[in-house]
Amino acid sequence: MSYVIFARKFRPRTFDEVLGQEPIVTTLQNAIRQKRIPQSFLFSGPRGVGKTSVARILAAALNCENGPKAEFDPDSGVCREIAEGRSMDVLEIDGASNRGIDEIRNLRETVKFKPSAGRYKVYIIDEVHMLTAEAFNALLKTLEEPPDHVKFVFATTEPHKVPLTILSRCQRFHFRRIPTREIAAKLDDIAKKEKIKADPQAVFLMAKASEGSLRDAEGLLDQLASFADKKIGCEDVLTALGLAAEEVYFSVLEALKAGDVTKIFTLIEDLYDNGRDLVQFGKGLLELFRNLLLLQCSEKVDRFIEAGPETLAELKKHKDDFSRGELLLALSLTGNMQQQLRRNLAPPKLLVEMTVLKLLHLDGLRALEDFEAPSQSAPQAPVSGGGYRPPSGKPAVPVNSAAPRSAPYQPPAKPAAGPAVSKMENRTTASAPAPSAQGGVELDSMLSMWPRVIEYVKTKRMAIGIFLSESEPFEIEGSVLTLGFPEEFKFHKETLEKDTHQRLVEEGLEVVTGTKWRIQAVITEAERAVSEKAVPSGSGEPALTGDPNSMPEIITQTLGIFEGAKIVRKD
Repeated sequence: MSYVIFARKFRPRTFDEVLGQEPIVTTLQNAIRQKRIPQSFLFSGPRGVGKTSVARILAAALNCENGPKAEFDPDSGVCREIAEGRSMDVLEIDGASNRGIDEIRNLRETVKFKPSAGRYKVYIIDEVHMLTAEAFNALLKTLEEPPDHVKFVFATTEPHKVPLTILSRCQRFHFRRIPTREIAAKLDDIAKKEKIKADPQAVFLMAKASEGSLRDAEGLLDQLASFADKKIGCEDVLTALGLAAEEVYFSVLEALKAGDVTKIFTLIEDLYDNGRDLVQFGKGLLELFRNLLLLQCSEKVDRFIEAGPETLAELKKHKDDFSRGELLLALSLTGNMQQQLRRNLAPPKLLVEMTVLKLLHLDGLRALEDFEAPSQSAPQAPVSGGGYRPPSGKPAVPVNSAAPRSAPYQPPAKPAAGPAVSKMENRTTASAPAPSAQGGVELDSMLSMWPRVIEYVKTKRMAIGIFLSESEPFEIEGSVLTLGFPEEFKFHKETLEKDTHQRLVEEGLEVVTGTKWRIQAVITEAERAVSEKAVPSGSGEPALTGDPNSMPEIITQTLGIFEGAKIVRKD
């Protein structure tokens, strides 16, 4: 007899053998017992969770001896024919290869004929969403008023592609992903029946890798039984799937905590040289930070973490290695990396290495606590002189003290005929203003704290943080902070002016400075003005020299804004 793969050999043959779909099984059994059987069913859900298997079991229950019966003998002649696909009264149609209107017309011609042996003629159409629009339209009338002896069962992984006119004529059942622990128990049972020695942790890794698909898990067990000669260990699973060992992830955590770049890069290089899948490694990092954050938030989250007892115990040891803010930023960085890995935007090794460097960056992972948002129920009180007190116990930044600059810039008064700064709703361009000390915050101090505001916004909305990085504090008037955008970043300014984005920036300002702010944005023309003034001295325009007293006013203002800037004349 030819070899039968595990997915077929251990396919459920009765409702009681169906794994992980209890609500659906209960509904179908009660419908059969009460003789409330609809004319059409739609089974939807991910691959490998039992849609087609349940369709066959339903067909057997309807056509079994002395049926319909919810409990039937799967070894009876009729039921065996249905399970093996030999019954003339149960027709399985592949919707992907029989998707045209001609096939559906043939089906309409055959439904009028009585079943040859059973009680019902059951049509099981797999991947029904692949049918053409014309085929669906041809099926509508038959589906709405089928003959009494006909039942339709549709199966699909993409129910949103099925027309609503079809959906409304079916009783819908959505199959869920099967929990990892249930799959692991099933694999362990199969291994015992097949006399396969499998390490419990290896079985759990196979179940986890299947992502809720029992068919995939059974196929993986079948493959590894051949690979490891019926003695499956954890290393066999890791090698076959290209996964990193769990010890590697905990080594990465320790290296991150110690700031050891060499150790982390050595681990990544070893994974790469040993043929491990770096996409899966990135996914594992994301899951690691997620699990640590869950454990830090609550002690009663063990059931939400897909890990064996030993791994769970190790996770609990490391849960306090990082603050909650650091874990949130790590999740954001690894999540972005995972998206880039899936879209093949760069070589996987390069993306993983760059993400690790970001995790180690002092202004990234380790500086997040400095601007973590305070609780709304118990807002943090500003310290004396303004500012805020970081949750980590680090000294607060006094916002009314000037930033360490060599000589605070005091620009001349603005000319009366200069361009005015309009409100947020109707704003064009403006000249560089004098800093205001109103509200206890000077422009110099705001400039020094601005990078931290940007980092805070990035942790909430990365795109808005990137847009905000093209601006800088331009003017302070009371509690209103004006942000300046160069002309080429007009789109960034307009995006920031949306209410939700504006509130996010104001929230970041309050967290960093301890003071409530309102923001507005302007387009600055400082760079354009400099280029217009920078003409040769022979043209009658003021020459550019190193003497501040002989420089045009706009250049003097620009030098005050950009500390350390020098004027270089190019002939």
